[in-house]
Amino acid sequence: MKMSNTSFSKAEGIVFCSAFFLTSVLIVAGNLLSLVLCAHTKALRKKSFFLIINMTFADLMLGGLTLPIYTYIAGATFYPLWTFNYVFDYKAATFFHLIADTLFVFASLLSATFISCERFYATYQPLKHRTLSTNTYSITIFMLWILAVLVATLLIVLKELQSVEYAIYVAVPFTLTLIIIICVCNVGIWRQFQHASAASQQKNRDSQRKRFTKTLVFVSTLTLICWLPFLVMTILMVLYDDAISLRFYLMVNILNYSNSFVNPVIYVLRIPEFKQALSSIKLRQERNAAMKLERTRKGRQVTEPRMLQTAAKGIALCSASVLASVNCLILVIYMAFADLMLRAFSLPIFI
Repeated sequence: MKMSNTSFSKAEGIVFCSAFFLTSVLIVAGNLLSLVLCAHTKALRKKSFFLIINMTFADLMLGGLTLPIYTYIAGATFYPLWTFNYVFDYKAATFFHLIADTLFVFASLLSATFISCERFYATYQPLKHRTLSTNTYSITIFMLWILAVLVATLLIVLKELQSVEYAIYVAVPFTLTLIIIICVCNVGIWRQFQHASAASQQKNRDSQRKRFTKTLVFVSTLTLICWLPFLVMTILMVLYDDAISLRFYLMVNILNYSNSFVNPVIYVLRIPEFKQALSSIKLRQERNAAMKLERTRKGRQVTEPRMLQTAAKGIALCSASVLASVNCLILVIYMAFADLMLRAFSLPIFI
């Protein structure tokens, strides 16, 4: 498995690293906003949103932890942008990236798979789906992470003890299986919707549930689209020993990671609960700003008369002090003048 590494320029490295950095910022901002909305909105903490919240957390870890390390490795390994230091050298960076990337990538992909399966079950068995308890969703998410940890551990052990090819021989069939499950579930859901379109007299609640299902199917389909090029490229790297362009490799990685920041945009645009939560936060901020402005105005209205009264008192006090000083000065001058006149007239008489 080779990769073409000729004519690497610093400008090209800056472009790719900037693209990775921008992708990381968008992933963190979008998924962090989604988690904040879920934490502050009761309607988004329902059991039907548990898998979405779980996938959002996995994507947040990808953007906030895995992608910055990958950018650091790419800038130091593929392009002459910076060098590794003694604290975080190449071996430590690649090993830490391998652990985080494998765990959170498969956690995100497993979440997308479980979302497709859950929507498939909700479409074909709606009555049984409504009876699913919160504990069922919690146990499912727990098993999802256990499976992600097991797969990540197996791949890391194979890579460290054997070779990258052995790890890929396990990762590719597992990933392909998850993608096939997503495809089968989405096709089944779509066919059910096509059959149900003839009986279009649906209640409002059923139409909302159908819209929610379509949104999650769209999310899992985007996951499929973003994963297929990466999977095909990985298979080609294993089957054929021909060199693969670094530019193509990095662009496929950007496409693969970009799926993590597209999902929150879809949530806000397609799911009414997310729209309402975002609107309520915006209205709350506007209300707080208006209240703060009103409080400032009232404070000015109360403060200005007090300031005028204080200024008037100060002016009156200063005026009284000046008048008293002037009167005292006049009195002293008058007494001195009287004493002078008294001496002037009384002195000749005594003489």
